[in-house]
Amino acid sequence: MLKARGRRPDAAPPIEIAERRLWHDERRNTPSLGCWGCPEGGICGRLAVEAGLTSCLDLCCGRPAGCDKPCRNHPDYALRVREVGGFDLGNVPRASVLPAPDLPAVVTVLFHGDSREQSIGAAPVALPLYRMFKRRSGALRFATHDELCAEFSIVPGTPIVLTGTDQDPPLERWWGLEARRREIIRALPGLGIVLSITPNFSLFSDVPRHVDLHAIKRIGIVHAEFLTEGLPCALHVNGRTETDFRRWGAYVRSRPEVTHLAYEFTTGTARARRRDFHLDGLLEIAASAGRPLRLILRGGLEMLPRLRAAFHTVTVLETLSFMKTMKRQRIELRENGRARWRSAPTPRGAPVDALFAINQAGVRRLIEGPELPALPEPETADA
Repeated sequence: MLKARGRRPDAAPPIEIAERRLWHDERRNTPSLGCWGCPEGGICGRLAVEAGLTSCLDLCCGRPAGCDKPCRNHPDYALRVREVGGFDLGNVPRASVLPAPDLPAVVTVLFHGDSREQSIGAAPVALPLYRMFKRRSGALRFATHDELCAEFSIVPGTPIVLTGTDQDPPLERWWGLEARRREIIRALPGLGIVLSITPNFSLFSDVPRHVDLHAIKRIGIVHAEFLTEGLPCALHVNGRTETDFRRWGAYVRSRPEVTHLAYEFTTGTARARRRDFHLDGLLEIAASAGRPLRLILRGGLEMLPRLRAAFHTVTVLETLSFMKTMKRQRIELRENGRARWRSAPTPRGAPVDALFAINQAGVRRLIEGPELPALPEPETADA
């Protein structure tokens, strides 16, 4: 249950609204009456939800002094709009088309190099973007590729992909680096990074739409920054409404520099009643692009057949083998193409290399095999 947020500090306690009643669906619901006079109505597309909202501002928390969101009721709203140059994606700087790196069907995400004695490679691996810089200063953590590989127990020379998926605080730290973002991006190829994914600035169902529009614009800006500084980058398209996906579709169609998309079907987007909405939006972008696109995916493995048919290539960033290994669990493949996890305790301080290798191979076999994968991804922050 989500709480509808009052617009005044002295308002009555907020009532709870089922999350599904805040899901936008223009085919079933009528746009809120207050949307018709909103200056952002055209670019937003107007919010159409089952809950009886006058407008999206009914979801305002009503406490601007303690709120950092770019809501129209916030006294700093104009400054927040100005920092992204307005909500129109049309003024995002253009960039050159960079050669698209070839990635395998499955890339394992590593979160650290602990508990392993052997380095892995030479197949590409993925690392968190936010581990590349220091939280407080924004300075790079690593001076060389070898230093980075030593930290994560990777074979030197291994191609590295950076994933921008995380909780909101690391995402906001990246945005808060401002001009230093470009300095970091310029240094990343020297660390062996072959591609990054934009931060998945979050879109939520229980906030005013201005917050979504601000997040969408930031995704476009950061994507352009990566490309301008010479690093191939996947555009992580987030959407709350059909209009959001249509806007992304028009943007991708007009920007040949967009060669890779990224999406994640975890937490909210993975809900059984909502995932088809996000899948349809993603397929619409692919169909309208007018050229082959590559997709980098987290979660949503049951939708791989439809996604593989729509995109030139699909690469799955899998976190399961790493997470299950750290929890000392071993994959067990069944004859029916499914899998289960068994407890696999190790002595205190013992390395987990063998267990990790078993889990990596098992997860890869399921994802690449002819049967539909039946693996739940560990939950992470989701747009």
